[in-house]
Amino acid sequence: MDAQLNTAPCGYVSFTDDGTMLEVNATLAEMLGYTRVELEGWHLQKILAPGARVFYHTHVFPLLKMHGLVEEIYVALRTKGGDDVPVLLNASRRERGGTLLNECVLVRMLQRNRFEDELLQARRTAEEANAAKAKFLSMMSHDLRTPLTSISGNADLLAAGVYGPVIDEQREALARMKEAVREQLRMINDILSFAQLNSGRVEVQPAPVRMAEALERAERLIRERVAEAGLTLELDPSNAVVSADPDRFQQVLLNLLTNAIKFTPAGGRISVACQVDSDRVRIRVRDTGVGIAQDQLEHIFDPFVQLDQQDVEPVHRGVGLGLAIARDLARGMNGDLTADSAPGEGSVFTIELPAAADEPAAVPFARRA
Repeated sequence: MDAQLNTAPCGYVSFTDDGTMLEVNATLAEMLGYTRVELEGWHLQKILAPGARVFYHTHVFPLLKMHGLVEEIYVALRTKGGDDVPVLLNASRRERGGTLLNECVLVRMLQRNRFEDELLQARRTAEEANAAKAKFLSMMSHDLRTPLTSISGNADLLAAGVYGPVIDEQREALARMKEAVREQLRMINDILSFAQLNSGRVEVQPAPVRMAEALERAERLIRERVAEAGLTLELDPSNAVVSADPDRFQQVLLNLLTNAIKFTPAGGRISVACQVDSDRVRIRVRDTGVGIAQDQLEHIFDPFVQLDQQDVEPVHRGVGLGLAIARDLARGMNGDLTADSAPGEGSVFTIELPAAADEPAAVPFARRA
């Protein structure tokens, strides 16, 4: 063996296809607590940790045979005393003296295990912090909802004249109060939904959902707000059937319709149409609103992102979670939510879902990035 190779600051071993070690440099032998005589002529498995032995047979050697090269593979060597030594492996396969030989360089990774332990601890800390945050948001949302419900109920009693006659100016003030309460409750519900999604506590239960019925239900819930905003709502009487969680799908649909109302001036139009394409169904919610600039369109599904729209009243601005929640729910139902828009040309939000097949079983929700 070349003297320089024998004293190189990294391990070196050459071996035949049957795993017999032909040459081992002094650096590798010393790293593992052996002499070169104890290693040369023995099988390569002698210096591999148990997991690395399996990895060698299933990954490293097959790659060497197919490509003649493997680069930067992490393996663990086993010392004579039974300790594991993490190394970075690079190997090449070449012909020497009419025989195919595998040559391998092994660089010790002194810091890798420590870094992995630190990353694991950081992940555990982050998971604990997320769980605490989700619990706090859930408790806060519940505690805030209770007084708002009381405010709304008393406003209804006042408007109904239970405590005496109500003049028109007072009735208008009560209506504004009700609207503010409704928006606050919507934001609280968004925060609670976001907390549940992040903690993995949302379960999606797919079932066949008839679009005609889902749209009729949504129209009943949104009808009053459409009228108050001075808008027209057009629904496609589709016969399509999608595979979705009925309540979660309704949540996504109402979120998009509410957004369309918010960003469409009086006299505008909102429409919902369905397109069946093989095994997928696309539901498009279109509005004639103010539209969205391209630089904002790229980020509207990010949590806590709010559109910079001067025409929107502060009470309607929300917390920037609705679209993030809607897309996560759509993806949790094996679908997706996308948007297409331009300033002054309105917006189109497309929900894509699987066409309904047999009744599927409930599956746990997994949040996607």
